[in-house]
Amino acid sequence: MRVFKINTRLFILLLIAYLTPTLSCRRGGKFALNFIHLHFLKNLLLSVACCVLPIASFSQSPSIQTTADRNDILIGEQVKVKVKVFIQPQMVRPDNWLAIPDSIPHFEMVEKSKLDTIVYKDDSKALEQTITFTSFDSGKWTIPAFHVNLNPQHTDTAIQLITDPIPVNVSYAPPDSTNQLRDIKPIIKVSITDYTWYYIGGGILLLLLIGFFTWRYLRKRKKSPPLQEGQKLSAYEEAMLVLEKLNRAVLQTNVEIKDYHTCLSDIFKRYLGRKQNKNLANRTTGDLLINMAENNFSQQDISTLAMTLRCNDAVKFAKYIPAAMGSSECLVKIKETINLIEQQTTNPKL
Repeated sequence: MRVFKINTRLFILLLIAYLTPTLSCRRGGKFALNFIHLHFLKNLLLSVACCVLPIASFSQSPSIQTTADRNDILIGEQVKVKVKVFIQPQMVRPDNWLAIPDSIPHFEMVEKSKLDTIVYKDDSKALEQTITFTSFDSGKWTIPAFHVNLNPQHTDTAIQLITDPIPVNVSYAPPDSTNQLRDIKPIIKVSITDYTWYYIGGGILLLLLIGFFTWRYLRKRKKSPPLQEGQKLSAYEEAMLVLEKLNRAVLQTNVEIKDYHTCLSDIFKRYLGRKQNKNLANRTTGDLLINMAENNFSQQDISTLAMTLRCNDAVKFAKYIPAAMGSSECLVKIKETINLIEQQTTNPKL
């Protein structure tokens, strides 16, 4: 709580000066008595106002408070200095708030907190900030005073406050005064975990996984459409024969539908590969479409083939299940494309 002092000497002198004319008046007469009372009351109120106005103006001036959480630290420990400035509402604002030099003898600044504003019930405010210092020099030192700058909002006169210096005693840890001899500590046994069997088990499991996926991959590669009967036939005759057998297949399960569309793609790749004397078994749909474009097929024919091959890929890789009519249309489109290729390769002028 802030305490304000009244100028007692000034108050007494003003009171004597105002009371002196009243004592010189005559004692008799009602007019003189009333004049004395009025004059005395007026002078008394003026005296009180003259004394109170400086108090009111002083009560609005800011005040500063500096505190530290400790005054004795060991080397390397920290001391927190809290700076708090009490201000009236809408009176001052911080400008270049706390001027701390870059270098402080025997101390180093570790951290500076954010500037906080505290509002009290009477609408007064306080600006608060905490600065953390440390020291690595033993001895009795003092954190110096810092300047706190404040600018009034309605006047150009700056207000400068000064923090209190903080004495700090920096010392070493107290030595052991017991002078007792301590036994040598025994060697601590360190438990070592042997991970050899974990590595062996992990290696065996990895080999099993590699063998399983290799077997599965080879099994899928061996699974191809039945083309053995048409080995002595031409590429076109072989394709038509296999398509005719595939057309008679009954599609009831998802596995049968997947095999159906996989065979369609394999039939087309085998036919095109035999016509061009290339191995196209591992070519993607994009590669086949580029091949068709390079052989001067129309954009419409390539688009029709692309829709069919992508439908086959969706069934094979994305588990897409088309309707029965959709599967039949894919077979028809493959057959039409093979007929078109056969016509262009047999009769190039057409």
